[in-house]
Amino acid sequence: MKRRDLAALLAAALPGTAAAQTGGTIRLVVPFPPGGASDVIGRILAEQMRERLGQNVVVDNRAGASGNIGADIVAKARPDGLTLLLASASTHGINPSLMANMPFDSRRDFTPVSLVVMVPTILVVAPNLPVTSVAELIAYAKANPGKLNYGSNGPGTTQHLAGVMLEQKAGIQMVHVPYRGQNLMVPELTTGQIQLAFTNIAAVAGALEARQLRALGVALPRRWPTLPDVPTFAEAGLTDFQVSSWLAVLGPAGMPAEAAQRYSAALRAAVEEPTVRERLIIAGGLPIGSTPAETAAFIDKEITGWGAVVRASGAQVQ
Repeated sequence: MKRRDLAALLAAALPGTAAAQTGGTIRLVVPFPPGGASDVIGRILAEQMRERLGQNVVVDNRAGASGNIGADIVAKARPDGLTLLLASASTHGINPSLMANMPFDSRRDFTPVSLVVMVPTILVVAPNLPVTSVAELIAYAKANPGKLNYGSNGPGTTQHLAGVMLEQKAGIQMVHVPYRGQNLMVPELTTGQIQLAFTNIAAVAGALEARQLRALGVALPRRWPTLPDVPTFAEAGLTDFQVSSWLAVLGPAGMPAEAAQRYSAALRAAVEEPTVRERLIIAGGLPIGSTPAETAAFIDKEITGWGAVVRASGAQVQ
């Protein structure tokens, strides 16, 4: 046996070795339930990685604790390149400040691979609310302090914190109504039981098309391709109002750099493919590719930025 072959064999046998596995099945942990925007996007990405890497890639939904259950599985996984996480603004932006007892360190316990999509936040209102713009909404809220209810997926979510930011920037008072999912919130919004919500585009696309809801603004630098008549928040008069979520692929800490670079290159190539871009946009995500270093810098900024918003909101989850 050649010396380099023997060395490779010994390295693979040593406990804790982070040698990348290039022939096994890759598990992409999606820390949210099946059927939602994150799950749909995760399955598109798994399919693309499968084709471009020549390896089997399976999606493993591990929902709970605002994404922390799935993220913790990856944080504690063997760093052999076969377990990846579809991280989000919750697991690697909001939760580090929101959760009193985090089971992992969002910076230290992961290997960044690539940012894959931004998931823009859209502001929608019930059809019976007499406003057609952000300016009119703010004027109405000032004339009716504490009478507007806004829904979210729960305390400390991007939807909740977007409402907090609107209150702060506009000098208004609203009532936060948390739900256990957008499938419960959207019907009550369309019937006027709550008056407004910040949500992702995929969750309300059908209601907007059926004119059951009215869109007032979207949190992006440019208008969303499928909603060209909906202004950005900046166009609507709310400058520096960036509250969109995002999804990124990460591995456990200690994953080999060559594996991270290989996966990153495959994902960046995938999101540049026109047909893939179209599918991701329909699913509610704006395709974005980044290098591992760029992804690390982005997550660091997100943890710092969301931390300030969480502290201002007073939200805390034990």
